[in-house]
Amino acid sequence: MFTDALRYPFADRTRRDGTAKCLAALLLCGALVRVAARLWPDWSLVAPLALAVAPLLAWLGLLGGVLADDGFPRLATAATARLAGRLFGVAAVYLLPAAVTVVAAGYVVASGTVPDALGGVTLATLATGALLVTVTCSYLFPAAAVVSVRDGLRAGLRRDALRGTASSTYFLAWVGATVLVVAAWSALAATATRSVAALLALGWCAYAHVAAAALLAEGVDRTAYW
Repeated sequence: MFTDALRYPFADRTRRDGTAKCLAALLLCGALVRVAARLWPDWSLVAPLALAVAPLLAWLGLLGGVLADDGFPRLATAATARLAGRLFGVAAVYLLPAAVTVVAAGYVVASGTVPDALGGVTLATLATGALLVTVTCSYLFPAAAVVSVRDGLRAGLRRDALRGTASSTYFLAWVGATVLVVAAWSALAATATRSVAALLALGWCAYAHVAAAALLAEGVDRTAYW
């Protein structure tokens, strides 16, 4: 399963083209975000940010095709837009609680509203709570995403979509996909100010997300309970 997923982005010409499209979408989105960052705090940054939505949705649609086990869809089609919308919707539902928890915990600590005598205990409690919520949401999200791109957003938000998360195969697939994605984003963060290194990291990011999507799709299909 792991070997097939790692080979997936370059297994044949069609998949190589799809991975290249993912890279192109990320490049365009990253370039537009950089332009917007340079315009900050001018309101003109809204224009490049709005333009960045198109390549972002294209990237989500391509990954949605891999998660659906249908291969890379064609760009600028209703199917790609539908897959992108489903993936974005389920991500908003499952990842928003984690984001809100982390931001709230950071705000409480940074604001200094907690007495110094309770600072250490409060910090440990908030950090532990935020970590648990983040891990739980990130563990459930891929299974719901796979069901969502295959059967619709409503199906991905139902409790039945999470049945496969109790399987050993899904757990192993999630661990492998998490390692790939975290390594990709870590590489991007470490090379943000270096053009050549950032380009290589972006290529690795495109490859890692495609391989992770293929691994998760296979993990959901091959559920084997403990």
